[in-house]
Amino acid sequence: MNSNSKHSLDNFIPIGKIIKPKGLKGEVKVFLYNTDSNSVKEDIDFFINSKKECFDSYKLERFYKTSKYHLLKFHDIDDRDKAFNICDKKLYVLREDLNGAKGTYLVDLIGFFVKDEFGKNCGKVIDVINLPTNNALLINCENKEIMIPIIDQFIKLFDYENELIVVKNSSVFLEEC
Repeated sequence: MNSNSKHSLDNFIPIGKIIKPKGLKGEVKVFLYNTDSNSVKEDIDFFINSKKECFDSYKLERFYKTSKYHLLKFHDIDDRDKAFNICDKKLYVLREDLNGAKGTYLVDLIGFFVKDEFGKNCGKVIDVINLPTNNALLINCENKEIMIPIIDQFIKLFDYENELIVVKNSSVFLEEC
């Protein structure tokens, strides 16, 4: 494990969440946000946010996939107690290790402004939530949090250049704003 602060926060892409230890030798169950992802590779570094704006780096020793989870074993995590210390934390990789430019990942939508199809300001994206059925935008709308599913029925446009999302058919979500 190495502490790493030489990268900008925008370079860290969350790929999943460490759920719980598996066995006695330091393996952990990880729920990947994109289950079809090939982001788990032995030749890249993985990061866990240990303190505000400070990420600890881990090297992957081995991994395998079950029907629901990935089981990962990191070097330096060699017992169940150490595995417990990294549970309930997000797992990150560097953008350059995924070969994705800005605007490629859902996390890039955080900070975008949201308008409805009639041009009314609806707030700002504060997070992207991974749900079992779909992903959703968490929007701060006049100090109230609302969620809008990221599906064609509710999203009209992603404008990456202007950092804007236009939603449609979303009055049921926005009636409180």
